[in-house]
Amino acid sequence: MLIRTKYVYAVVFMALMLFACRSVRDYLYIPAGNIADEISLSGLHPSIFPLAHPELPSDRPFELAKPLVRLEELLITPAPRFHVAESFSLHEKSHVRVEDPRVFADSSRIYIDLIMLRAEPYSFPLPGAKLLSPFGGRRKNHAGVDLKTFAGDTVRAAFDGVVRMAREYSSYGNVVVIRHYNGLETVYSHNSGHLVKQGATVRAGQGVALVGRTGRATTDHLHFETRMNGRAFDPSLLFDLESRLLRSNILVCTLKNKRVEVISMQRFPPILASIN
Repeated sequence: MLIRTKYVYAVVFMALMLFACRSVRDYLYIPAGNIADEISLSGLHPSIFPLAHPELPSDRPFELAKPLVRLEELLITPAPRFHVAESFSLHEKSHVRVEDPRVFADSSRIYIDLIMLRAEPYSFPLPGAKLLSPFGGRRKNHAGVDLKTFAGDTVRAAFDGVVRMAREYSSYGNVVVIRHYNGLETVYSHNSGHLVKQGATVRAGQGVALVGRTGRATTDHLHFETRMNGRAFDPSLLFDLESRLLRSNILVCTLKNKRVEVISMQRFPPILASIN
């Protein structure tokens, strides 16, 4: 009787394992788009999987996937830090979109683990702000997000870094560009005034400008951009614009034909992302 009971337990255990494996398999999806084909398919990191693709039908929000990234790649560069320049050329001081050859010097793909960034000081650029206009916008060429509070409110540096640019620049009006040690750059524009100068070292949360309406702006607000190697990407991949907190995903940044693609991959299981 004891032996039969053990067999019953063994069968139940195997059934549960098969169910669990099927549940895990159901999470293995990738978004539509050519970058998924570019990501290495030899090996699987168990903690990261991409977000649903918004353009797919609601009754089939995902596509079946293959393994995404090599574990050894993530171990090498899970959240890179770079020796950023303390001084800049005249071109770098004068233009918002500037490439940084250091970022992709060793690889055409880097991974920025936002969980790791959350362990360091960071700040939402305009505390208390509401979203006025999203990335892309109605004109499809809006390179950042517009954040609204009140005229004269303090704009804050998102991360530690060095001010690459602080001047008046075309439709941006008064603009500050900060190069961060994590490889990103952030842009803060339409400012009524600046609190830092070009070349200054800044800390996360430090005031860098005051909200204004200089340049091509019809109301007082902050135009905020996030850039990788000069390429603008949606700041909502980095910050949750409602909670104003840094997300807990992994950004995959790929350089291809001198263009940079940035996608966000979600951790699995979701509980890992809620620990911090």
